[in-house]
Amino acid sequence: MAGIEIRDLHKSYTVDGRHLPVLNGIHLSLREDGITVVLGKSGCGKTTLLRLIAGLEQPDSGTIRFDSTPKTAFVFQEPRLMPWLCVRDNIQFSLSRRDISPEETQWILETVGLSGFERAYPHQLSGGMQQRAALARALIYHPSFIMMDEPFAALDHFTREDMQRALLDIRSKTHASILFVTHSIDEALTLADTIVLISGGVISAEYAISVSHPRHLLTDEMISLKRRIVADLENAT
Repeated sequence: MAGIEIRDLHKSYTVDGRHLPVLNGIHLSLREDGITVVLGKSGCGKTTLLRLIAGLEQPDSGTIRFDSTPKTAFVFQEPRLMPWLCVRDNIQFSLSRRDISPEETQWILETVGLSGFERAYPHQLSGGMQQRAALARALIYHPSFIMMDEPFAALDHFTREDMQRALLDIRSKTHASILFVTHSIDEALTLADTIVLISGGVISAEYAISVSHPRHLLTDEMISLKRRIVADLENAT
């Protein structure tokens, strides 16, 4: 992906006549590769930041500047599959280039672990498999930058771990850069190369992860970092 520079970003909403500020001057530089995880308590503005970067909403003020024009994809918290389409057709639903080869589609299906389920319909898939289909739908564009808004939040513990491993495997195969939103510290530590903590509508801390994948949360380094993040969250306003 292109490097992204965010400067003095503000965003607020009006709800029932009340002015509700969400982002109060975000300053952030996003790296060109790897996985950046945006971490924070519920309602801190994580999703708002992601939607602003994606262009789904406009800021009140501030700038978001890409070094070059990235090819982007967005994965929502819900799979948002078309229930009347099979997996293959869901993946190809929004493609403008209808001449995509069967070999390319098959590679995407194998990459996300859905080989053999090409003709299955969403109601025939588990929650984890539906999210794999959503990932495949994003990957079919060959994006350089993938934005993911808590895509595994609704999954059970074991399926969530499976999806985290799948995402790391996809990252190694595609080399796409990922901006991932979560409120789970363990998930952030498992996935991230860089963790960005949001509190009070600003970036309150950044953490560079030096431990290589796969992550073992019981190592002294990871335990120490987790304690630091927990303390920073508890002290957040």
